[in-house]
Amino acid sequence: MNTVLNNQLVITDQAGRQMWLEVPKTRIVSLAPSSTEIVYALGAENNLYGVTDYCDYPLDARSKPKVSGFSTVDLDLIRESKPDLIIAAAIHLKGLLSDLERIGCPVIVLEANTIEEMIKAIRIIGWCVGKDQAAAGLEISIRSRLCFVSSKVARVKAKDRPRVFYLHESSTWKTFGAKTIGDTLTDIAGGYNVGRDFGDYYPYPTFTDVVKSDPDIIIAETGYLANPQEPLEIARKEPAIAGTKARQTGRIYGVSSDLISRPGPRMVEGIEKLAELFYPEIFNKTATFKGIPSG
Repeated sequence: MNTVLNNQLVITDQAGRQMWLEVPKTRIVSLAPSSTEIVYALGAENNLYGVTDYCDYPLDARSKPKVSGFSTVDLDLIRESKPDLIIAAAIHLKGLLSDLERIGCPVIVLEANTIEEMIKAIRIIGWCVGKDQAAAGLEISIRSRLCFVSSKVARVKAKDRPRVFYLHESSTWKTFGAKTIGDTLTDIAGGYNVGRDFGDYYPYPTFTDVVKSDPDIIIAETGYLANPQEPLEIARKEPAIAGTKARQTGRIYGVSSDLISRPGPRMVEGIEKLAELFYPEIFNKTATFKGIPSG
């Protein structure tokens, strides 16, 4: 367990790296949108002195100084921000981590592929910025909302769960395989992710693969292209998958990529939205969770 004692924190980050930190940290550079969202969710946004080009939520994050792409970083801009903590991601482990460490401040790596890992990331950032209580409160809220969904879908037998295909990348038809955030969220929301049958992480199924999997539902990730609705339009019109149950029944929906691909606090909103789409007869207008329109 990580414990703060006399402003000293022994931390094990999500790359398994253990270190001593003096806390709280007041000048943070976040190199992942998910970490930026966590900092905001904890009310520590005034501690952010650098973010990535992709840190777009909440709206105020777009006004923070940009020091990075995602896989690429501007080391000079990071140095100029004079951070006392850099929050990196797994993508930075190969090649960039040693460069970041030479800047002269601690670097922690946070990477979540499950709800529990996301909650751990919230705890770690909370400890680092002196927002332990806010982190605990956010965890309680997330777990309460998850419990609501789980209690509803628990009544559904495994054989009755809808088979779901995700159009994660419309140009290649890359999808969520096993060991991904999307696979985790689908399971919690009461669906079966057919992408796990194609392999781990992010496989590239062919149209034939998709047709053979015969999904009941197709979820197209929206919001990240020049035309944010393009993936949904492609999923609805691609002739090669016209014979699938999803196309035959019209159960093709758009869900914001931020909710199902970004491992931050809004993952719970993604689960709620998926559950609503999977089981409209259960999660109707009287449901107490926050629904988000598809598309």
